[in-house]
Amino acid sequence: MASPFALIPAHNEILTVRQVVEETIPLVDKVIVVDDGSTDGTAGSLSKTGATVLRHETNLGKGDRLVEGFQSALDKGATAVIVLDADMQHDPADIPKFLAQHQDNPLAIVMGDRSADMENMPGSRRKGIKFGNFFIGWACGRRIKDAQCGMRLYPATALKRLDIPRRHIGGFKFETAALLYAAEKGIPFEYVPLKARYEGFVLRPSHFDPLRDFMRLFGLVTEFLLLRGLRPMGFLKALGLIDQKHNRGETK
Repeated sequence: MASPFALIPAHNEILTVRQVVEETIPLVDKVIVVDDGSTDGTAGSLSKTGATVLRHETNLGKGDRLVEGFQSALDKGATAVIVLDADMQHDPADIPKFLAQHQDNPLAIVMGDRSADMENMPGSRRKGIKFGNFFIGWACGRRIKDAQCGMRLYPATALKRLDIPRRHIGGFKFETAALLYAAEKGIPFEYVPLKARYEGFVLRPSHFDPLRDFMRLFGLVTEFLLLRGLRPMGFLKALGLIDQKHNRGETK
């Protein structure tokens, strides 16, 4: 029997996390919140919501907390885990779309896709997303519509197959590394169209450092490519110059 869980990593999200959790709970079997060293009362704000809260005093970063949350969900019997942010950039009302796509292709990682709503993003963000789609798609050996949307559904079968080196997990690297190593395992990607929610939904400074974290992600993807001979076919597929099978493609 299907048992979808939601995983919400949170760091100082007291303004929004309770609303996100309350809107998510009716749509899944269980909600897990991993409080990554918040100092603003984030964990306490979730009392009596019914969510499982994994509270930590130390801030390790999103990647480490996602890995912890995934393991907790799998240990509790989750068959799929939907990740969404605690800052309201992701709308819990979209969760049924992810579940429907998962039902159609139970082995696929289902990714949020904001490509049809790019005009509602800040200009610098649009450029970064387009570059990331190409660069990460090149390393994956397939075209990717939105490599940086954090709202995703991971089937338990995919999570159990991922073997990501520890050095590729920390900070914001995990979500990119998950795509690289999933593609290498032949795990398909599916997409759910989403609106780009920025204005009015970001109530605190971003935890993503544009220079530091971009360079870390660039280094991750570059290392992955260099160790695999730069994957010239993947370069052409990421540009759309070579046809590929639905969401799979070759990883050479």
